[in-house]
Amino acid sequence: MKYKRAFTFFQSSSAIAFAALAINDASFAQSTDTNAAIAFEEIVVTARRRDESLQDVPIAITVFTEESIQKRGIEGLDDFAKLAPNVTFTNALNLGTNYLTIRGQTQSQYAPPPAAIVVDGVLTISPLQFNVDEFDLQQIEVLKGPQGAIYGRNAIAGVINLTSRKPDDEFKGRVLVGYGRGEEYKAKASISGPLIADKLFASVGASYSDRRGQIYNIGADNYVDHFEDFTGRTRIIAKPSEALEIDIKYTYSDTKGTDPAYITSSTGDSTQVDDPINVDHVGSNPRTLHDLSGKIDWDTEAGTLTAILAYVNIEEGLSADFDFSPADLFRAEQIRKHDGFSQELRFTSNQDSALRWLVGGYHVKNSGVLGTDLYIEPFLFGITPTPVGTTFLFQSTVDENNYENYAGFGQLEYDITDKLELAVALRYDEDSNNQNGTLNAKFTKWQPKATLTYKSDAGFTVYSSVGQGFRAGDFNSSTATFGESIIEAETATTYEIGFKGQLLENRILTSAAVFYTDLKNGQFKLFDAGSAGNVGINIDKTEIKGFEIETAFLITQELKLNAGFGYTDAKIKNFVPPSGYAGSAADYIGNTPPLVPDYSLSIGLSYERPITDNLAIFLTSDYSRIDSWYWDPENDYIREPVNYLDIRVGLQNIEATWSVTAWVKNALNDRTTPDYQSITTTGHPLGIDAYYPAIGATYGIQATFNF
Repeated sequence: MKYKRAFTFFQSSSAIAFAALAINDASFAQSTDTNAAIAFEEIVVTARRRDESLQDVPIAITVFTEESIQKRGIEGLDDFAKLAPNVTFTNALNLGTNYLTIRGQTQSQYAPPPAAIVVDGVLTISPLQFNVDEFDLQQIEVLKGPQGAIYGRNAIAGVINLTSRKPDDEFKGRVLVGYGRGEEYKAKASISGPLIADKLFASVGASYSDRRGQIYNIGADNYVDHFEDFTGRTRIIAKPSEALEIDIKYTYSDTKGTDPAYITSSTGDSTQVDDPINVDHVGSNPRTLHDLSGKIDWDTEAGTLTAILAYVNIEEGLSADFDFSPADLFRAEQIRKHDGFSQELRFTSNQDSALRWLVGGYHVKNSGVLGTDLYIEPFLFGITPTPVGTTFLFQSTVDENNYENYAGFGQLEYDITDKLELAVALRYDEDSNNQNGTLNAKFTKWQPKATLTYKSDAGFTVYSSVGQGFRAGDFNSSTATFGESIIEAETATTYEIGFKGQLLENRILTSAAVFYTDLKNGQFKLFDAGSAGNVGINIDKTEIKGFEIETAFLITQELKLNAGFGYTDAKIKNFVPPSGYAGSAADYIGNTPPLVPDYSLSIGLSYERPITDNLAIFLTSDYSRIDSWYWDPENDYIREPVNYLDIRVGLQNIEATWSVTAWVKNALNDRTTPDYQSITTTGHPLGIDAYYPAIGATYGIQATFNF
């Protein structure tokens, strides 16, 4: 029935009649001969840790080029995730609480994502690095399917590769200023160029945002979606010789996030999310980040030796109302600290022979502190004769978790013929974890992957692959009121068949993929009201199957269409509820795992046309629809489908040195909640459910100057 429903919806969407998977955006070449054919330019990606044409790589990839990033106003994961089939992302509560889902594999509160996040070739260490302004982005690659053999333990469902513009011998600068609804002011500036010609280059940049907000809390007389951020970044690249490059980058970020105010559900119906915010406590979410990395590439006759060192230090606080009401009954304070150091060494062979290979090792050591204090009104317990407010420390928890990972990996690619390639990869991970110096756990996993690829003279590629992914286990809070002390490691085996091709002399880029995943010990976290935290559980066995299709169609030199559709059928096959959690296995068998929609759809249009000899007008419009999903394993609470429409129209000079853009985000004013907590099932003392407020439509104007 679900397949029929998905097919009917897809069939009725005539705008996506051209099917493809791996290309969301591409640049196109405009010949000086006006009678010459137009075609997409080649896009080069680094999905397999070497430069390759997107159309040749046997991986499902969605790519956003620098031009598209700027024209679409992409600034973060939430801007581009909804444009990639079978990918969803939301953020709620605080800066570090993110929900990324790829092909039915999810992320829950305070958990690592199901994808490796790579910035300028460096793996991020902490999930708290997610929401940092990565301005001056040059390319975004969203890889789907297990990539753990090369990228590591969290690449169980994919990889997100972010590449920023490198400083070089050309002097460049960019300035952006803007204003938006909710009294949002924004400014970004960067400059790059040579310090020593051909030898030493540098870039410096900063961004600043200040937003009053537009979601009004009648209880505390404030706007809960206020936000302020300053991020500064400097990057130095040295080239002592043609064969050696040293890349050093440092990022500092100081953020004051939104008020983590949840709304009490007046109905207990997760589809009714229009209650007003009425809490008395003014919450806060400060975060500071220091991120330093160094990368060395040394080209030799045999290949390239790459060495990477990275360090990150993050501290994030949270203060929140915990009774979600105007009564001053419960209040929670939280502190999270992450301090980590990683190193990677790999050797990549030259790619001009039939046999290509890669071998390397990785090590990361990371410590994290999670402290939670729960304050209550002492009058409730007869401690004081009259109400005095949330001044009594009812419970205090401080857990220190230390993680260390060692890994070795390798990959071989061999051209059996000039059209047929066999690639095999293997990685071994060993994670040693410790909590509070007393609780120990070790997780080990081999992650193999094999891919067979056929490339035809007609310009299409067909591939089939099988691979395994791994997400290490973790610890629950020492004061959790249910569940097990250790969250088991999650593993996935995925089988995939894919196609990539081009039509109409490279004016249409298409691709498609079908996949099946056997997921074991799927990780998910449930809200634990008793400890003011979350409890991780394992869903023993989940079966996931689906497909993805997408197209990029260059209709004319001025008009481009892209569309995509992803479908996922995920079913719980076995689940033994953890100790202290209600229900039996039979209550969950056949249910859909939380946060997994049946389908996602995106349709985008890009148009650019000169209107005078010196001016051009441009328009981008992106519509996306994400189907409903369940918030809980019981499938009692459902989120309705969401519809987003983003529109940007602007004017620029022919040389593109300046532009003025008017924009609208969420033009349909969809206010579906990004997070619903069914905390009646886990024992909130007031017996209520709560959800996070959604920001509706926003609009504004910005000016950009390039020099």
